[in-house]
Amino acid sequence: MKDLLYQLPASTPFVALVFALAIAPAFAVRKFLKNPIHKAKDNKALLKELLEGFELEIPSELEESEFKGVKSLKGQ
Repeated sequence: MKDLLYQLPASTPFVALVFALAIAPAFAVRKFLKNPIHKAKDNKALLKELLEGFELEIPSELEESEFKGVKSLKGQ
């Protein structure tokens, strides 16, 4: 094991650090800067579909929305 560590180039930790610093912002942007309005509409559509599926009362806030339902995977 010690022989393997000595055979690696000295720049390996630096290359790994640069790679990590280059990739990390891409994940952060993807996770935190998504369009919150689009996500909220998807969540409302899913909630409305679940309430309808359990035959529960649907609040007026969900009735007034201008969104389309979530696509279902049910067999036709």
